[in-house]
Amino acid sequence: NPRTWQVYDEPTWTGYEVMIDVYDDVFAYGILLLPKDLKPGEKRPVVVCQHGLEGRPTDTIKIEDKRVVYNHFSRRLVELGYIVYAPQNPYIGSTTFRQIQRKAQPLKASLFSFIVRQHQRTLDWLETLPNVDPKRIAFYGLSYGGKTAMRVPAIEKRYCLSICSAD
Repeated sequence: NPRTWQVYDEPTWTGYEVMIDVYDDVFAYGILLLPKDLKPGEKRPVVVCQHGLEGRPTDTIKIEDKRVVYNHFSRRLVELGYIVYAPQNPYIGSTTFRQIQRKAQPLKASLFSFIVRQHQRTLDWLETLPNVDPKRIAFYGLSYGGKTAMRVPAIEKRYCLSICSAD
């Protein structure tokens, strides 16, 4: 049940917030960036751009953001013609995300058990988009997103490439 709404209208690209149901009360959220020069039937690669600890997808997009470490890499990639998806991971909220980790451990799960499932549902959805080349979906994680880059693509084989930056 994906839901989208437009949040960016830049000269060369458009951005949409996306929400996808994963489980009851669990969803995947992110921002999809699409180049405006996409032609009908044209397939392009996708780069999933993962923020770090306490980050937000917008941290990878906004030029005016104070978190210069991200260097708006999602924006730069869409301006180069890639389709970009910047997901929100649950490692936000100071240390409250660690409560999820502690509650998951007796179930032989971890925080990344939920993150993997969010990525699986997101990939299911991305593969349905008409301009996405499902064989060329890559993952780039920065900082704590690098931890995700080390874990999620090792399980979810639909990622053709994974880059871990600064784990």
